[in-house]
Amino acid sequence: MENWKLFFLKVIPFLLLGILGCTNESWYKKNVPDDKKKQLATAMLNGVSNYYQGTVAEQFLIEEAIKFDSTNADIWREFGTAQVKRGFAVKMEYFYGKATKFNPKEWQGWRGYLYLYFYRDFERAIIDFNAVDSILGLVGHSQGQNHDYMRGIAYYGLKDYSKALTYLNKYINTTIKDAGLDWVDVYAILYRGLTQEKLGNLENALADFTLVLKQYPKLADAHYHKARILYSIGENKLAISHLKLAKENFSLGYFHKRPYIEVLDQIYNQDIFDLEAKIMVSNQKSI
Repeated sequence: MENWKLFFLKVIPFLLLGILGCTNESWYKKNVPDDKKKQLATAMLNGVSNYYQGTVAEQFLIEEAIKFDSTNADIWREFGTAQVKRGFAVKMEYFYGKATKFNPKEWQGWRGYLYLYFYRDFERAIIDFNAVDSILGLVGHSQGQNHDYMRGIAYYGLKDYSKALTYLNKYINTTIKDAGLDWVDVYAILYRGLTQEKLGNLENALADFTLVLKQYPKLADAHYHKARILYSIGENKLAISHLKLAKENFSLGYFHKRPYIEVLDQIYNQDIFDLEAKIMVSNQKSI
């Protein structure tokens, strides 16, 4: 008999909680006047920063916010950010698609940024940048990057090097004119150098890599690419000196990279070692 009493004492409370949980949803439902729902949704979105991105608590809060204002583009974008960082491309399309639908001026360029760097869907990236610039009536920025710059990278990815050079030049020259060389993203000059090389303009490519090193002396990419071209024209001694700097600075983390993704033409230690081996073989043959 005592065992049965203990059994009921342990089980009945959980049964009651289950029954009440199913029949008393009003306990946790919010009765919010229609004219206050958008305000509450915005307040919930602002509260997201109290939680780690992508956690259950953060995602739950965003889901609740969407229920109160399903037209808030900022909420849809915030929901999509964690999905992007976890590699869910289909979910990115959905959530950023919603954000773009409700506020293309703000978020379509950001979607283009993701198409460009995360998914290498260069055609869609260009479409998004063009659409935003059409709305703005000028060359816009997304994620802090100029759309002409990103169009240049997109065309580089498409191997349309003439257009890549056109847009990279437009971004670089306009920025220099308006603000000065120090305000130019050094990686834009790096990609212009790579583009010049693809077009067979080795002298211009070397000039761009030299300009990069003037702005960012420790960038391993510029040293490595300059070494490659110098080796190709028989300047082995100078190539070795740049390759040595490429190796040292790469080991210290001074190379072009982005969180979550591999950049176009990203360099690795193996690239440096392979070029070093080629130069050594070439030097031995010339002895």
